Amino acid sequence: MTELIRISDPVSLQILSDMLASKQILFRVENVGMNALMPLPTVMDARVLVAEDDLAAAELIVRDLELDT
Repeated sequence: MTELIRISDPVSLQILSDMLASKQILFRVENVGMNALMPLPTVMDARVLVAEDDLAAAELIVRDLELDT
């Protein structure tokens, strides 16, 4: 698994997760909810990991959702 993106916004995380699942992209989310315990920017953001084979397709979804800024 390769890190696709770190994200702190739970709504954006849910939208991204839904899109990845709808395209049958194998992914895993780590550190979900940890930023609530330590609300420091980028310290405990959720990490979205995807399978190597799905990385290119997942990156396109991130760009389409404008989460790559």
